[in-house]
Amino acid sequence: MKDIRIGWKLAACIVVLLSVCCVCGCTDDSSAGGEIATPAQTAATTAQSSPQTSAPGEVVHYNTLIEYLPTMTNNWIAGEKNGATMAYGGESWSMATADYTLKTDDTVVAQVVIQDTRGIEGAGYHEMWKNQMTIETPEMKMYTGTVDGYPAYFIENNEASEYTEIVSINDRFFVYVMIENGKPEYLTVFNSQIDFDGIADLA
Repeated sequence: MKDIRIGWKLAACIVVLLSVCCVCGCTDDSSAGGEIATPAQTAATTAQSSPQTSAPGEVVHYNTLIEYLPTMTNNWIAGEKNGATMAYGGESWSMATADYTLKTDDTVVAQVVIQDTRGIEGAGYHEMWKNQMTIETPEMKMYTGTVDGYPAYFIENNEASEYTEIVSINDRFFVYVMIENGKPEYLTVFNSQIDFDGIADLA
């Protein structure tokens, strides 16, 4: 089991791959007819952009999700906040993300991602949550729990000091906190700055 490396790097790669997949219009193998995905409508922004409201039933705009990313002070430095809205197979989903660095040790980094799947099966990290597995070895653990009353999935790689949590909010919004070269308690530091109930109310 020493070759297992599951953490924020893998999760970030999944987002990148899905983004490229949407932009390039690759084949959606999950569809019955093997339809070609429509080109993605992607956009990136910084925290300076104004929040935009969404009509009932529509995906929450990434500018709004950005407002719910932690604004770290004290021991952490917040990097640029970005977001995107993507269209795939006639459906759309959105996400916002930001990176953070520990002031006293710049090798300790974190990433927070907030995603609105609008309940779409297979959007973004949805499959990662759906296919969660429980396992424990001397090097790593994968297990379920809760964060602020919401179901969560945790991945701890003690050998690589990588810690990840995936919080499901009403089977629609997903919040990911990923720590590299850090400690598991850093997840709690970020959780204290995330308004999970506020995100739930965006639906």
